[in-house]
Amino acid sequence: MKKVSMKNIAKELNVSVTTVSFIVNGKNKEKGISDATTKKVRDLIKKRGFNPNSTARTLRTGKSNTIVLIVEDIANSFFSNIAKNIEAAAHKNGYKIFYGSTDNNNYTSESLILNMKNSGVDGFIITPTISLSDEILNLKNENIPFVLIDRVLPGIETNNVTLDNFKGAFELTKHLIDNGYERIGFITISEGMSHMNDRKRGYQTALKRKKLKESYLEVKFQDDKSLVIDRIIKYLKDNKELDSLFFATNYLGIYGLEALQKNKLKIPNDIAVVSFDDNTLFQLNTPSITVASQPIEEIAATSIELLLKNINKKGKSPQCVSVLLKPTIIIRNSTTKKQI
Repeated sequence: MKKVSMKNIAKELNVSVTTVSFIVNGKNKEKGISDATTKKVRDLIKKRGFNPNSTARTLRTGKSNTIVLIVEDIANSFFSNIAKNIEAAAHKNGYKIFYGSTDNNNYTSESLILNMKNSGVDGFIITPTISLSDEILNLKNENIPFVLIDRVLPGIETNNVTLDNFKGAFELTKHLIDNGYERIGFITISEGMSHMNDRKRGYQTALKRKKLKESYLEVKFQDDKSLVIDRIIKYLKDNKELDSLFFATNYLGIYGLEALQKNKLKIPNDIAVVSFDDNTLFQLNTPSITVASQPIEEIAATSIELLLKNINKKGKSPQCVSVLLKPTIIIRNSTTKKQI
């Protein structure tokens, strides 16, 4: 969908861009523009879904001073903390933030990007869904500044800020092995997203180095909480030999704690637990949960800095930059040495 501009409106009605600008800014009477011309312009603005307020500002300054942050789920503690830090950094630089959650739905992602493009925003920070390649390529071809965070789309060169998910998962699994755990179950999301693939590879690589057997459960992102908990309970009943669990993301870890409670399994006496991504509940739980923590403030600061550099290139297409950050393993009480 082509973005509507004042120039488009003026050309379609065979009037000057200046005339459209005066009408948009409420100066039609002051400038002696007829009621008939004013009505034609306003009617076409409404018909084309043109946003005159933001675009008038853009015409004057070349920028709308707005950035769109599109994430998987703004309610998730990881993404809400990212959003909070990005918003603070954006405000310091004179930018407003619009938010959108995709629920990992590609149609929702595409719709958010198209709608925001038509609103004349200056740039995007996006957590991409797995099938968003076409829309990301469109952003590149239209030279619209954007940065991908948390995950990338294989085969597409973009500006991105991601985590070394392989290293984080490898180190978490190695920590369990070093503490005597050998039958480690891995619970993850099945959609094949790049960061989840890397976490699974890290888990598998650590096991292979010690010639240990892998065991994993995959659930769908769209599955509701009760279904995921039921599947974890069944997985535990079907795999009673497991001595530890690795949850690939924090919300699965939270569901897992409830599943373990319902199974009357005590941490770490009956089963050790680790999770990728930290969460306040993991810190407050008894026992506290060992995690691979992401540098949220650094992710936010780096992504906004990278985006603003691209916005300030004024239409030039800069070389893509990939920033890979390191996780921190925080060892807590859920992974004490296994008692033999």
